[in-house]
Amino acid sequence: MSDEIAAANKGVVRRFYKEVFVHWNLALVDQVVSPQFTSHDWPEGSPTGPQTFRDFYSAIRSALPDARYEVDDLIAEGDKVVVRWRLLGTHKGDFRGIAPTGRAIALKGIAIYRVQGGKSGVVSLAFNSFVPCCSKPCVARR
Repeated sequence: MSDEIAAANKGVVRRFYKEVFVHWNLALVDQVVSPQFTSHDWPEGSPTGPQTFRDFYSAIRSALPDARYEVDDLIAEGDKVVVRWRLLGTHKGDFRGIAPTGRAIALKGIAIYRVQGGKSGVVSLAFNSFVPCCSKPCVARR
């Protein structure tokens, strides 16, 4: 694949993070997330596609109303785009059985997206547990 395709795919993912994970414009999800999109951090057996994406990230926003993603690295080759990211926010609501703590959290991870036809299809994730931005440890259950 050409450098132009990798650059275009990188642009799709960069726009996706800015519009969806910073400004929380979930209307963009239908334009960028394919019907086959799945994420390995979704609950096992979850359906694929834009609606499941919106449901999952709406739950994150309910738990972390000030949530924002920051991109530390964005690397593309061919149809794959790798993002090293941080999710920052304050844990103010329940998330998957974890009661709100009121504490700041930071979640660091790496996502690998496969982009085809301007839409992301599959994401593989590697990330650590919630890391609090305070002195006491906070354990995230998965």
